[in-house]
Amino acid sequence: MIATVLLFSLWAWAGILRARATEHEPDLIAQDYSKTEEIINEILTETPGGNTPDMKKAGQPDDSAAEKRKGGATNDSATAEKKAAPASTSGPEKKNSTSGEKSSPTVTSEEAVLLKTGIDFFNSGLYEHSLKKFQELVTKYPQGTFKDSARFWLGKIQLRLYRYDDAIKEFSAVSPDSGDYPASIYYSGESCQMKGDQISSIEYYQRVYAQFPVHELADKALLNIGRLYMNQKKGPQALDSAVKLVKNYKDRDTVDDAYYLMGNIYEKDPLLKDIEIARKIYRQFIKNGSTDDRFGKSPLKKRVQEDLARIEKMYFKMEQ
Repeated sequence: MIATVLLFSLWAWAGILRARATEHEPDLIAQDYSKTEEIINEILTETPGGNTPDMKKAGQPDDSAAEKRKGGATNDSATAEKKAAPASTSGPEKKNSTSGEKSSPTVTSEEAVLLKTGIDFFNSGLYEHSLKKFQELVTKYPQGTFKDSARFWLGKIQLRLYRYDDAIKEFSAVSPDSGDYPASIYYSGESCQMKGDQISSIEYYQRVYAQFPVHELADKALLNIGRLYMNQKKGPQALDSAVKLVKNYKDRDTVDDAYYLMGNIYEKDPLLKDIEIARKIYRQFIKNGSTDDRFGKSPLKKRVQEDLARIEKMYFKMEQ
């Protein structure tokens, strides 16, 4: 009788563990991983530079050279140009507009000057001076047109000054109606990542991708999620993020990073390790470089070549 009860308990506990393991199962990756290679092969046969239809329908502009992301953030100068004039303060997802039935708040010249001066100081690396200008703006115009923009920039300043908790506090003060709201969520994730809180960081990045899929930072959020999961040795979740990026944001500048991440996962992850697939991905990366500058001029190109040469030397000597 005792043996039967013990056996039943073990069976029940195993079921609980299986349920927990699959609770957050990636939706693009086959659960038994037997069809994962088919998914990757499908991606490798697609043209990485193709436009993504739903992105174009939503009016998402193409990334320009000024928005090239190799630092993980949007270009501050481009953002500054958008902020300099009242009519340009809204991003692609801004909910409240200066046109429409509701009249916009009156913008004083001093308010606009404070905003522009603060941004100029920030872009010049004068963060303490920039901080004072935005604090003055918030104090003098607590309900002004640029109150959310001021909070957003205050958050970016605190992030640059390594004051991560203060940065998160400022980003959290940005209204959901603001065009800066999606970016404030993204940078909250970056702040958490910098302070070592990977769980909260992933949660913030997931919100960006889930709530604002056409935002200019959505693909970067997915990339960061993948890298964080890779560092945690959670290959399936990391691969899921990389695959989503390649399939849904093939026109973005992060596509080379996604390919390299996929190659790394198959080369190193304990669960998904498959050197042959890693080799295919690295070779495809180099092949893409002949027709796509995002690969051909990628800062990752040399690393991919070195990784490919290393695994071919270690695992494919007979073919040489």
